[in-house]
Amino acid sequence: MCDRVLTPQAPGWTGREYRLEDKVAWLRSRLGPGDEAIETHFAWVFLQGDRAWKLRKPVRRDTMDYGTLEARRVDSEEEVRLNRRLAPDVYLGARPLARAASGQLEIGGDGEVVDWLVEMRRLDRSRMLDVMLASGRTTRADLERVAARLAAFYADESPAINEGAVLAARLDAQVRANHAVLARLDAEAANALRRDQLDFLAGHRDWLETRASRGCVIEAHGDLRPEHVLLDDPPAVIDCLEFDRELRILDRAEELAFLELECGRLGAADAGRFVAQECLARLGDTVPAGPGSFYRSHRAATRAKLYVWRASEPDGGSPAHWLATARDYLALARQAAADALPASAA
Repeated sequence: MCDRVLTPQAPGWTGREYRLEDKVAWLRSRLGPGDEAIETHFAWVFLQGDRAWKLRKPVRRDTMDYGTLEARRVDSEEEVRLNRRLAPDVYLGARPLARAASGQLEIGGDGEVVDWLVEMRRLDRSRMLDVMLASGRTTRADLERVAARLAAFYADESPAINEGAVLAARLDAQVRANHAVLARLDAEAANALRRDQLDFLAGHRDWLETRASRGCVIEAHGDLRPEHVLLDDPPAVIDCLEFDRELRILDRAEELAFLELECGRLGAADAGRFVAQECLARLGDTVPAGPGSFYRSHRAATRAKLYVWRASEPDGGSPAHWLATARDYLALARQAAADALPASAA
C-alpha cells in the first residue's frame, strides 16, 4: 500500500528530519469532513474515512520507551499482534511513514522511514459498550456475545503463572507498590486499604494456589474497560496494554472484576457482573464473592495510583480533577476490600 499526499512546507522542516509536529501537521492535512485528530498522553490518533491511524509520541516513561524509531516500530507491530487476539478485523497492520525522494511524506512506499503508524479500521463510537450502556441500548444478547468472546480468548491463552506462591508474592508486591503512592493522597485510607488487602492475601494462600495451578493466570488484555469493547457481531476488544507484558499478566477473574468495576462507575454494575459471571461459567470457573471483591479492590487501588501519577506529571492538565478521581477509586477500593474479608476480620 502506498498513500502519498504532497507535504506543505510545515514550520520546523529541517531538510532531512521531521519533528513530531511536522508528522502531525502532515497527517492532519489528509483529514476531510467528519474526520478527526485526537491527542492522547502517548500518541496521536487520526480518524480518516474508514481508517484510524495511530502515531506514537517519542516518549519514555517507566517500562514504556518510544524514544527511538526502532522502538516505535517494534511496539507498533506488538500492538497489532496482541490486539488481533480480541479484535482481528480491527488491527490491519503496522505501516511505515516514509520520506520519498521528492521530500514528500507518504504512508508505505520505498522511501526513508521516518516513523511508524498502526492502521486500524475506524469503529462506530456509538457501538462501544460505555456509550451503549449510557444510552440504555445494551441487550442481554450483546453481553452474552462479549462473555463468549472473552471466554474463548481466555481458554486459548497459556498459563503465565503456575505456582500459588508466585501469584501471592506478585499480588503482595503490587499492593505495597500501590500503597507507596496512595499514601501521598490519603495516608490513613491507604494504610487501612493495605492492611485489609494484605490480610486477605494472607488468609487465601490455598485459593491463590488453586487459581495458579488451574491455569487461571494468563497473559490477558490488561485494560478491559467498557470504552474498549465494541458491541459488534462478533464483538471486539481493542487497546490492550501492549507496552508491558507484566501488566497483562492477570487472573482472568481479576480482569473481569476490572470490567465490573468500570461498568459500576457508569451506573451499570449489573452489566459488568453479568459478563463476568457468564464468562466464568462458560469456562467452568467459579469465583466466590470474597475473592471477587478483593480483585475489584485491587483494580480500584491500581487505578487510583495511576490518577495520582497523572496529577503529578508536567502536562497533567487539571491536577485537582485527577486527584478527585483518585480519591473516588480509593473509596471504591476500601469498600471492596472490606467486602472481601470475613465479617469478623473486617
